[in-house]
Amino acid sequence: MTQIILNAWYRGAWWLSLFYPLEWVYLRLRNIHLRRQASPSNNPIPLLVVGNITLGGTGKTPLVVALVAALKQQGLRPAIISRGYGGRIGAGPHCVTAEDKPEQVGDEPTLLAQLTGVPVVVGWDRKAGLTWLAEQGQYDLVISDDGLQHSAIKGDVEWCLIDGARGLGNGHCLPAGPLREPFTRLHQVDQVLITGELQPQVKQQLQQVLVEQDYCLLRPQLDQLRRVADDQVAAWPTVDTPLNAIAAIGHPQRFFNDLRAKGYSVEGQGFADHHQFKPQDLPLGELIMTAKDAVKCKPMAEQQNQPWLYATQRLTLPESLVTRLIQQLDLSAKR
Repeated sequence: MTQIILNAWYRGAWWLSLFYPLEWVYLRLRNIHLRRQASPSNNPIPLLVVGNITLGGTGKTPLVVALVAALKQQGLRPAIISRGYGGRIGAGPHCVTAEDKPEQVGDEPTLLAQLTGVPVVVGWDRKAGLTWLAEQGQYDLVISDDGLQHSAIKGDVEWCLIDGARGLGNGHCLPAGPLREPFTRLHQVDQVLITGELQPQVKQQLQQVLVEQDYCLLRPQLDQLRRVADDQVAAWPTVDTPLNAIAAIGHPQRFFNDLRAKGYSVEGQGFADHHQFKPQDLPLGELIMTAKDAVKCKPMAEQQNQPWLYATQRLTLPESLVTRLIQQLDLSAKR
């Protein structure tokens, strides 16, 4: 059912017009919600919000990982806050530890903590997490993984990601379309980032929406192949090898297409974002998944001695993007 709705939002369907009255109600409620919006001047520590205005994956996790690495290279000390979607922490704040399980703190925070080596604080009360990190006195800035629609905080700098393959869909807000906010919200953010290969129809759509506003193209690439059970590096199969793949991310097809772009014949099965895998979901034998899925499937791989593999991603950020962020957050003196 979820995939049917997503396909309708991004490919078009006449019956979505039935939801236009509900879209109007949604926008009215959003306007009421915006009146409670916090001010950036209230942030106790410089805050970058990395988010999107569409439902479905846009590649936030590899961007946050790459950004943390770039900031650390500049001598800065970043930390991360996250909602912890799919976890059971509640309001928080809770700083993710190596002992925490993905079902407790969420799959994305677990992965971010593993890949970045910086504090990842989870809880639906992001303001509490932000305040807690500021009180530690050890960090120069905080990155909010998602949160453009979170009224309790407002970033000093805001980045919005758009999927280069799907764009803004039919341009309508929920439930008539995939937008969490009207596309005019893009005019208020500091940077629009397009992830993945920019398709011609999406480029045309963005030219109409952004007008003279610049955007930055980012191309995450599949990097290493690792074993789910022990994280050891494995060799990529020879080209043309048939692969079984699974993905429980916002846009599973992107992962399958990335594998096909490397020359593989892929039989892919997509699941809902943040899906909690059960043994019956996973075929025995060779299987490739995303790193986000691997953090949830690792216990099963260890117990069953399965040869499952996961693919890591590599993303290089333009130096100008990082430099501009440091200037915007007034962090130059801290390097």
